[in-house]
Amino acid sequence: MVLGDIVVKPVTATIAIGAVSLCSWVIAEPLKIAAWNLEHLNADGSEGCIDRTTADFEQLQQSIHKQDFDVVAFQEVKDVEAAETVFPSSEWNIEMSTRPQANPTLECWDAPGRFLQHLGTGFAIRKGLDYERHEDVKELGLDDGFQRWGTDISIVGDSSLRLLNVHLISGCWSEEQDEDETKVSECARLKTQFGTLVDWRDARIDAEESFLILGVFNRRLALGDDWGWKMLQTPDRELRLLGSAGSSTCDPQYPDFIDHIVVGDLNQSLYVGDSFLEGPRIADHPDRCAVSADFDL
Repeated sequence: MVLGDIVVKPVTATIAIGAVSLCSWVIAEPLKIAAWNLEHLNADGSEGCIDRTTADFEQLQQSIHKQDFDVVAFQEVKDVEAAETVFPSSEWNIEMSTRPQANPTLECWDAPGRFLQHLGTGFAIRKGLDYERHEDVKELGLDDGFQRWGTDISIVGDSSLRLLNVHLISGCWSEEQDEDETKVSECARLKTQFGTLVDWRDARIDAEESFLILGVFNRRLALGDDWGWKMLQTPDRELRLLGSAGSSTCDPQYPDFIDHIVVGDLNQSLYVGDSFLEGPRIADHPDRCAVSADFDL
């Protein structure tokens, strides 16, 4: 969406937890909302586990522009400065998780002598959209300084849509790991995080809010009879797992989605049918492919 396609109306407000953005537009067409793991994005291209060049940042900016996103739930971004390398502050508002940054102590798996930087969740919201920031879902961090908190916002239009951005613990992707004795801890901790998602889901249902849970679930929810997807189901509202009918084409080694958009649509009226897309991979760029869908607010 570009400014030529919208009707702009000014709003006076202060950005803070519980406040809305500085200006808004009348939402004249569906919003494209995406989830994207940006793989160790740091403002310093030589920091962390993955080298970045100025050309890398420019390619990401171009891809974001081409995919025409309005809201991006991103993962694995160090801080606001890193986010702004691909979401310039002239065009986007950034809301990052407030999880404290710890001194890096984990060595990169394929870059000896270099250390994993802070991996944060957050949102890039195109300037002009009204939104409300909610408190982070800290419980997803499992009292572990490395595990990510959930970032929680609402996009405000004629209808509102609550968005929870998650990056859950890795290592328990499917039934294969469920039966692996070496993965008992990871699977137990992932189930605890899913329990937190269920609590958040129930709060949204009680408040009669439409919502999305999106981001890195690190679980192949679309596989038959998966316990993660079964936990998220509820008789009180039909949830939809977008992209479940197809397979990921981003990386041939990993044909099943672990990045998901879960829709809890109060009146089954916001999701624009058949709008789910998996974005392109950027040459040999390390980032995973974005997943996105359109919502009519």
